[in-house]
Amino acid sequence: MSELLFRFAPWRARRHANPDVDEAMNKQPDRGIGAEAPIRTASEDRLRRTEFASRIADVLSELSLREGRVFAIRGGWGFGKSSLKNLITERLDAKSSRADWLDFNPWQWGDCNAIARALFGQIADCLGGEHSKAALNRAEALRRYGAILTGVGKPLKEVGSSGLLISTVLTNASVIAVASAIGFDLPTVAKVAAVLALLSFGVPLVGRLLSHLGRDHSGEPLDKVRRSLEARLRELDRPLVVFVDDIDRLEPEQIRMLLRQVKANANLPNIVFVLLFQPSIVERALDPVADSNGRAFLEKVVQANFDLPAVPASIVHRMFEEELSKIAGLYANEANGFSQRRWGNACIGCIQPLLRNMRDAHRLISSIAIHMPLHVVGNVFEVNIVDFLLLETLRVFEPDLHDALFRERGLVLQEGRFSRDGRRKKDQEAAKVLLEIVSEERRDIVRDALKDLFPPLEWAYGGTNYADGFHRQWLTEKRVCTSRYFPRYFELQTTVGELSERRFVDFLDATATEDELDAAIAAVEADGLLNSLVARLDEAVDRLPTENAAVLLPGMFRLAEKLAGTNSGTFNSSYVAAWRATSWFLKRIPEDVRGGLALEALRKTEALSVASLLIHLSDPADRNEGDGGAFEPVLDLNTVAAMKSEWLRLMRKRAADGDALFAEPDLISQLYRWRAYTGSMDEAREWMTKAIQTDQGFATVVTRLMSRGTSHTHGDRVSMPHNSFNQETIDDFIGIDVAKARIDSINPNQFPEHEEALRMLLRHLEKWLGLRANDTFDFFQR
Repeated sequence: MSELLFRFAPWRARRHANPDVDEAMNKQPDRGIGAEAPIRTASEDRLRRTEFASRIADVLSELSLREGRVFAIRGGWGFGKSSLKNLITERLDAKSSRADWLDFNPWQWGDCNAIARALFGQIADCLGGEHSKAALNRAEALRRYGAILTGVGKPLKEVGSSGLLISTVLTNASVIAVASAIGFDLPTVAKVAAVLALLSFGVPLVGRLLSHLGRDHSGEPLDKVRRSLEARLRELDRPLVVFVDDIDRLEPEQIRMLLRQVKANANLPNIVFVLLFQPSIVERALDPVADSNGRAFLEKVVQANFDLPAVPASIVHRMFEEELSKIAGLYANEANGFSQRRWGNACIGCIQPLLRNMRDAHRLISSIAIHMPLHVVGNVFEVNIVDFLLLETLRVFEPDLHDALFRERGLVLQEGRFSRDGRRKKDQEAAKVLLEIVSEERRDIVRDALKDLFPPLEWAYGGTNYADGFHRQWLTEKRVCTSRYFPRYFELQTTVGELSERRFVDFLDATATEDELDAAIAAVEADGLLNSLVARLDEAVDRLPTENAAVLLPGMFRLAEKLAGTNSGTFNSSYVAAWRATSWFLKRIPEDVRGGLALEALRKTEALSVASLLIHLSDPADRNEGDGGAFEPVLDLNTVAAMKSEWLRLMRKRAADGDALFAEPDLISQLYRWRAYTGSMDEAREWMTKAIQTDQGFATVVTRLMSRGTSHTHGDRVSMPHNSFNQETIDDFIGIDVAKARIDSINPNQFPEHEEALRMLLRHLEKWLGLRANDTFDFFQR
């Protein structure tokens, strides 16, 4: 077991030694596609069956002048019957004096008659291959014998008997051709007519010839034909070994026909049949003609059996791991969620138990080799390597369950579920139904696989209840149990609107210089992926390169500022993700340089919104007495004070620059920050007083002070606009009475872009002043 747990250690070594993944991949041999094909030579023998094959070849090479023999190579599907056959034929070829051999595959020939004719035809061709007179005589004797048994002369007789019809048609055609050509190119028509007439004369002769060749050989004494054939076969100086493979792939009727033919010819001298099949399938096919005892029937046909040596499960597992390391080893690293412990548990508990034989191992390797490139972009693996391998195992061995997992996304991810929402019992029952898709003997294995793949659902199978804090770790590891990565595993492509792993890695690389980072952000924004980018920064903050903090931190300030004011009240909004990622990234920067980098980022970007939030998170003065939890400031007090000073400088600069402050995305919050950092409302109210001196200025301020959102009531399927004003905010910065006087003095129709806000504020002012009562309209529009 210790060997298995460290099986992937060479993967990491190769990864370290080959940083250029593309070049390394190009150097790899067969990627495993089509690897289920049997081996061809002893050099490929990894099961040490070459000696076994050599002993069988010795037995098959013995001359048998009296009668032939029938042997069987028996084994289940995937046990390596065809591979053993190839090793035997290689040994037969090694010494020219051993035996001739023929590889006959009945599965390629279709119906019963075609199989029988092909069998005799190929044996005859092989016997006549020397082109000597004796060889040709043997081949002819066998063809005559086969014609009697299979009745192949009948089609030729039918063709010969139709000669009169053919002659008549050709004669009539010649007459019609000549008659219809009168007045046209007579020499040419005469030639055509002459040819047709000649054919009409010659066809009866051809018909008689075909009738002769296709005469019914069944009229000749079978014993006489057979004795002649046996005499010629005894002249062979080495036997002919006929391998009949893939018998267990035939239909039951075809199996019965083939075995009858072999039984009828089993005692022809120096002809050795070697039948390859899975016993249970052939025995069932023979049951209807053997009084439900197909095994006894088979024993009368086959004289001796070569049963494939069992392949120990340890060898199957070892060979699977060796092949897997060749095609997947480059991606077995921490960045792709690989760990020795998890891989060891998944492989031993969920993958190895399903690999019963070499065919199972080859099937899984082939599926991995086919689907892995679909998750690779450049040298980046887009998903978690262990999750990918587990899901491929389910795809190959439990395809119905694999399909069901995609349909049951809400269940396996536990999206939107809470411990007390009343759904736990239903989900537990649904999880049980999901498991019942697989056979009972595999349920324990599959249950462990599902618990490993989908930790949020583990509780339903009697496992752990995971807290929300694990979600960030699963995102970092690109796990299938997250809503971000789940579609990638099943749809084999990045979801629309999401940043691919390849592009995120490119973004991280671009943090080395300001120009590269600015270009990367601009490209992401142009493609409409800004929200996805900040979500990735939030989820993968541990992957952000702190060595590039001087470049990356200002970039994160700019990103957060772009999103400030957009749904900032929603916990899962992009703005929250942006400033939270910035705060957590700051924590990863060494303390001795953290403060200076944060202050410099504010100076470069003038990002007031994100800076005020970072100050708030580290300012003890902003803590309320009832705030629980440990206070872990990101910035020290000196940095907080310095950033407040810089923030006030930038705020005053914008306030003095005409309407520049109107462009601030989170104006209301910044006005209150202005008050908090100065300890007075004076500066903020002074700016407001100047801003609303004109009607246009007042209308603009009203629009900026209105909160926009949506709401929906019970029974609604869609959200409705929900715009409102805060009474305290209007009173603090304008004054209720002043606002009422100003709004009464202007006509909202004159300011189309602000009309909605002006009318909404009028409703609120009248309500606050007691001039109107609440009504249904207020309830839906507040």
